[in-house]
Amino acid sequence: MDYLETNLAALARRQPDLARDLANAAPDPQAILEPSRQGPPALRLGQIRLTSTVDPVREGLSLAKTAPPGPLACLGFGLGYHLEPLAGRDLVVWEPNPGLLRLAFSARDLSGLLPRLRLVVEADKLGDLRGRGMFLHRPSARLYPLEARGLARRLADEAALGRPRPARPRVLVVPPVWGGSLPIAYWCAEALADLGCEVFTVPIDCLEPLHRLLRESKGDLVRQDKMQASLVRFLGELTVLLAEEFQPHLVFAMAQAPLAAQAVEALNRLGAPTAFWFIENYRHMDYFRHLASAYSHFFHIQGAALEEELDRLGAKHHFLPVAAHPPIHRPLELSKADYARYYAPVGFMGHGYPNRRLVFARLARKGLPLGIWGTAWPQREPFAGLVREKGRRLESGEVVKVYNACQVVLNLHSSPTADDGVARADFVNPRTFEVAACGGFQLVDRVAGLEKLFAPGRELAVFGSEDEMLEMARHYLANPEERARIAQAGRRRVLNEHTYYHRMERILSICLGPADQAEPNDRARPSAAAKDQAAYAILHSLAQTEAVGLN
Repeated sequence: MDYLETNLAALARRQPDLARDLANAAPDPQAILEPSRQGPPALRLGQIRLTSTVDPVREGLSLAKTAPPGPLACLGFGLGYHLEPLAGRDLVVWEPNPGLLRLAFSARDLSGLLPRLRLVVEADKLGDLRGRGMFLHRPSARLYPLEARGLARRLADEAALGRPRPARPRVLVVPPVWGGSLPIAYWCAEALADLGCEVFTVPIDCLEPLHRLLRESKGDLVRQDKMQASLVRFLGELTVLLAEEFQPHLVFAMAQAPLAAQAVEALNRLGAPTAFWFIENYRHMDYFRHLASAYSHFFHIQGAALEEELDRLGAKHHFLPVAAHPPIHRPLELSKADYARYYAPVGFMGHGYPNRRLVFARLARKGLPLGIWGTAWPQREPFAGLVREKGRRLESGEVVKVYNACQVVLNLHSSPTADDGVARADFVNPRTFEVAACGGFQLVDRVAGLEKLFAPGRELAVFGSEDEMLEMARHYLANPEERARIAQAGRRRVLNEHTYYHRMERILSICLGPADQAEPNDRARPSAAAKDQAAYAILHSLAQTEAVGLN
């Protein structure tokens, strides 16, 4: 007998939208219903048995006895055997597979159970879970290990809500071994210290020379992989050891920090929330799938498509764009030698991704007076005369000199596909904030979400095509006063809203709760543009710095 319509009608009395969605869902083709030895239906998905094949009713009773007291958040619906004994409890049940749920609705009469629980198939519909204990349907936990881990982290985080933020939080910062996010990790650590935290940064980057030898080795790939795995295990264990000694209130890991999920779980057991800031393009760096749900909080720079994936993984995620660090990214008075070295009418500083090579080659052939700094640029024409400093990697201080010296700074977001040309990315890169903080004038491509962070046309100039980029570059080269007005407005916006002080204050507020709003007696009341603690910290020390000029 098919019970689908009966169960959908029972569900619709409390959750009509979900009932409609399940009516339109396709059954999971890998799921198989079969009679158990005692008669009631059993369920398996591939090689994983979701119920007993002997006596699923008795198994459900036994499993229900393991549930903690009080309201529950349960992962896995199965065929409902383990939920029926708990029907008098306050239940939220998350079944990530709607096709499997539809099949369960067809297999058994659950009309007495469904009105007495709240059923969820998407993690973002779980709602407020404070006060709930975790109840895992063990076969479902094997089927959904990432979701199980994410639910556990979310419940632990919900339980911590309401605790006041410590007056001087201890924050353990875990940077990567090398790469573009390494300096950002140190800027974040500096911002946290300026915001009143006691900060310990694990000196993982000390191993960069050894790691470089491993990366550049021509030896056996299998051996390299084993050595890489051993290095990650060592750094994970070292981080846990240091955390045990430091006893942080928060563990903050930057993108590509060498922490495997097992190390993150060990850090979680110390009792402090863990946070990860993923500042990369998830389409090209997919390691996040193995880590996102392990962290208490997963911060990212992209939009809806990534958030859907994170919801599926059960991660507690937050959008957090990158920023600038005003002690580094600021207007400079350049010496004549530095000005000559880092000047170009139109400059670009960044990696030579295929789309940038294609676009800049065409612009150079059209006569754009272009200078290029950064790595992975071809040595052949037309780049031979454009690439400066022999295509080496510039230090942060040198990058700032480029942004100060060039009249127009191009900011074309990256794509690994040459045919993308002016790619319409769905994230805003660090360069967007850094150029503005330096008081530089930039031309940036129209990427998704940019308008929520800046006012295009007033705080930076935005192009939508290669031809428009060329036309606008020529226009602004001929109009220095207009450049100066836009660049200064962009700098003001960054100082007020988009620095690592602001980003770290947001992370602290999410992970540890809001700061005490009482103002120190020995400081003046902050201006209206600096009401939050982060902006005040910046303006207190940096507001006197004015734009020196655009050169």
